[in-house]
Amino acid sequence: GLAPLEVQKRARGADGPLLFDAWNDYLSALGLPDHRIDLPRGSQTNAIMLGAFERLGSALCDRAMEHDWKSAPPVAVDRRLIFAFDGGGEALSTAGFAERFDVLHRTFLGYPARLAPTDRVARFRRLFDGTRARHAAANAPKTRLSPEETGWVTVCEGLVRHPEFHFY
Repeated sequence: GLAPLEVQKRARGADGPLLFDAWNDYLSALGLPDHRIDLPRGSQTNAIMLGAFERLGSALCDRAMEHDWKSAPPVAVDRRLIFAFDGGGEALSTAGFAERFDVLHRTFLGYPARLAPTDRVARFRRLFDGTRARHAAANAPKTRLSPEETGWVTVCEGLVRHPEFHFY
């Protein structure tokens, strides 16, 4: 329940510098333990780092949607960081989804989606459609992302959380 600066004050003492100048300074900002203080968690380092990558990847998906796809004026497709494709609109076909999903799949998992297990595109299409439907039913005008944009962010985050993401 402490703010990141309060955690740093406890870790360094009240008279220590409060600058973010080393990796350990970012641990508290990410909500992760500092192993210099929390030694019993030393064996969990890999799991904690994987969790940090997922958290950073999820933030990247949100930021890319807001700044690359939704920016005004729009960023050219070839200059986008993550969503290097245009949205599919309401009538997105299976082939149209697969083409756009392949862009994200190559970005986060490093190989074409067609080489993945056969049901991966279908599973992520169900995730996209389900998210879009739930978001539309939850009064979407109150949120900063449209139902379709929320669906693509969810697909992006799903790939960031995919077990193969850590191999790439």
